[in-house]
Amino acid sequence: MTGPEISDEVRDAARSAWWRYLDLLTPFRPELHRYCRRLTGDVWDAEDLVQETLLKGFASLGSVNVTIANPRGYLVRIASNLWIDGQRRRTSETAALAMLDDSGVATQPDRASVRDAGARLFERLSPQERAAVVLKDVFDLTLAEIAASLSTSVGAVKAALHHGRGRLHDDTPVRSRVASAVLVDEFVERLDAGDLAGLLSLMLDTGAVEMPGALIEVGRREFERKGSWLWQAVNVHPDLPPDARPPKWSNRRVMFQGEPIVLGLAPALDGPRLQGITRFEEEDGKIARIRSYCFNPEAAAEVAQAFGLETGWIPYRFPTPA
Repeated sequence: MTGPEISDEVRDAARSAWWRYLDLLTPFRPELHRYCRRLTGDVWDAEDLVQETLLKGFASLGSVNVTIANPRGYLVRIASNLWIDGQRRRTSETAALAMLDDSGVATQPDRASVRDAGARLFERLSPQERAAVVLKDVFDLTLAEIAASLSTSVGAVKAALHHGRGRLHDDTPVRSRVASAVLVDEFVERLDAGDLAGLLSLMLDTGAVEMPGALIEVGRREFERKGSWLWQAVNVHPDLPPDARPPKWSNRRVMFQGEPIVLGLAPALDGPRLQGITRFEEEDGKIARIRSYCFNPEAAAEVAQAFGLETGWIPYRFPTPA
């Protein structure tokens, strides 16, 4: 799976086009979120569907040969199709895995085995374990190719395959992947202390950091990079002198819908304003996934209302560099 790199020029051009697209659709975003919220019945699932809709719409522009005179209808149609097709895609993936026995040899599944494989795949495996199993047992990639795809080491891929395959055949009750309050509290403590090494030590090697609609980082190499999400979390505005930096956010761990999340609060004269929300998934005592919602005003508004807070100004994307 080696080949030419995607140049920085291509990446930057794509980012510029993506930002222009997001700016154009800003008037329709609240309505799109409301529609997705009604479809899914959950604020986080709604936000996932919104982001998937925006990405699909952006990717489809290159193959559309007519003027999109009704962007609202364009987005709603995409969201509807994605919601309907989601179950079909899940069935296809789980059916492929159900055709593999313990040794990776294809077998002919019955209907019950497909259902069982699907439940085990999505309920028992972490996203990284699921990706490793699919890439190896369905697409037959080498360990080195999987490691490159997941930005991790061959050893970490072997561990993910071992744990993932074991959990597929484990009959013990399914463990929730939602991070424990203890682990989230430890994250907040190290974040407030500016302890980057401590934060990195909490991360799973094959974990992921996401800012829906804005950023994706996968694997320890990306976490440790200068400028990464974790690096920026403890190096706020490093280009400014200390006396010119804005007031530091405070971080508050709360329980929302049975899940420990972290509220990022900016100080204001009339009380703190909610600026960001962070969610966590846990695997083997480590953080397997961080989802940071800093460009998702509708989700922030719903969470803020639950805690009697006001939100600050939350844009839909990174501000354009001066």
